[in-house]
Amino acid sequence: MARMLRLVALAAIISFFPTTPGAQAPSYDIVIRNGRIVDGTGSAWYRGDLAVRGDTIARIAPRIETPAGRTIDAAGSVVAPGFIDLHTHARRGIMDVPTAENYVRQGVTTLMEGPDGSSPLPIRPFLEQIASKHISPNFGLFVGQGTIRDAVLGPVDRKATADEIEKMRGLVRQGMEDGAFGLSSGLFYVPGTFTPTAEVIELATVAGQMGGIYISHMRDEASRVLDSVRETIEIGEKGGLPTQVTHHKIIGKTNWGKSVDTLRLIDEARARGVDATIDQYPYTASSTSVQAALLPSWALEGGRQSVLKRLQTTARNEIKNEIARLIREERGGGDPQNVQLARCDWDHSLDGKRLGDVTRGRDLDPTVENAAETVIWIVEKGGCSGIFHAISEDDLQRILKHPATMIGSDGEVPIFGQANPHPRSYGTFVRVLGRYVRELKTITLEDAVRKMSAFPAQRIGLADRGVLREGLKADIVVFDPQTIRDTATFEKPHQYAEGVSQVLVNGTVVFENGQMTAARPGRVLYGPARR
Repeated sequence: MARMLRLVALAAIISFFPTTPGAQAPSYDIVIRNGRIVDGTGSAWYRGDLAVRGDTIARIAPRIETPAGRTIDAAGSVVAPGFIDLHTHARRGIMDVPTAENYVRQGVTTLMEGPDGSSPLPIRPFLEQIASKHISPNFGLFVGQGTIRDAVLGPVDRKATADEIEKMRGLVRQGMEDGAFGLSSGLFYVPGTFTPTAEVIELATVAGQMGGIYISHMRDEASRVLDSVRETIEIGEKGGLPTQVTHHKIIGKTNWGKSVDTLRLIDEARARGVDATIDQYPYTASSTSVQAALLPSWALEGGRQSVLKRLQTTARNEIKNEIARLIREERGGGDPQNVQLARCDWDHSLDGKRLGDVTRGRDLDPTVENAAETVIWIVEKGGCSGIFHAISEDDLQRILKHPATMIGSDGEVPIFGQANPHPRSYGTFVRVLGRYVRELKTITLEDAVRKMSAFPAQRIGLADRGVLREGLKADIVVFDPQTIRDTATFEKPHQYAEGVSQVLVNGTVVFENGQMTAARPGRVLYGPARR
């Protein structure tokens, strides 16, 4: 009887390990062969194969012959870490387009939300909603200083009391425990613009003590840009946390060239031990609401109804004069035609039109003064988002080359074909690779990939992704360095990137053969203090 039991057991073992080679289970789910591996660290590319098992990079070697569930031939292509976008407004659209196709087609595998001081509050329910939506890329958040101040004080121009500051500190603490990666501010916007530096430091200190960073849309990117960079550095230095100038740019012809000085300030801060860095998008136009860009901040206090009432008083002329100045010297770049309407929900026929043409359509000569009157009319009608062509190519390239600069789109998830968004939502990352690496040779391929992957991952503490290394998460992009390019323009923004052949998120292919797959393996990523 015992001998029979042993024979039965032996037969079971043999059946479990088949001897037929063709029946051998694959050791890897995916092997990407023959690629030029750019690992994200800035090191020179090398040829090799990469194997994926589950959601993880299992092996990288000159040649992998081990059986795999599928093989991707990357001959002639670059294999790189999936790109990490530290500055997006992806909550505009991610629920409608959970694939975030405009980003994935560029090779972006992680979206960070909550910039410019604006975030959901509280964070936890929103992240739970994102998780239940099953999106294609990964998703993380910053907690917004402006949103917090608005919740405690409202959109008013006054200092916070000690009790109010403590309440705001508590909301930062709660945001970090809910999973935020740090504190963002938009000191250009209401109510951030009404916030004293010392108050921001109080909140940033909380985020820093919990392992977070501080990332800021500064108070001013035009005539007061140097003071704004100094303030951003001061907040990080006194708050005791990494600090970042986000979407760094120099606005207005009279200010062009000041990037020489802003970058010097960053270098000096880093030399004395302040962990100060930069992100940037590769376009010579910015985008925000017309009212935020072209009305003085004092005129925006109290919200829309207060603005409308103010425009019915003697303050209207003062507001108009300041709008005219901003068109001449700052966001308008000296010409109303440099202001382009992106989205006007009250009249979509205006989407994409230039301010000078809209002014002319109102039977007015397109002078700066008449354009200022048109801006007031736009605000009274309901406001629009706008695109502002007032940035120098020289400043852009100087900032891009700086070693402390990484890439961030400042984009959103558009519904394809709707409105006239900034092309950065469709082209930021591939534009860097096509225009500034291949065509202009402003930076190298390896450095561009570093600025899009390992650098932003390190910045927010994503230790499990951002580099092609065994044991890290398999967020991967395969692209042709000779054909990768942006096709979106300011006139026709709804055009997808070209040159990316495959994108993997957490080991699963989400894009190939020019199409999104049905897979949505994106995960909510949580910051260092999550409970």
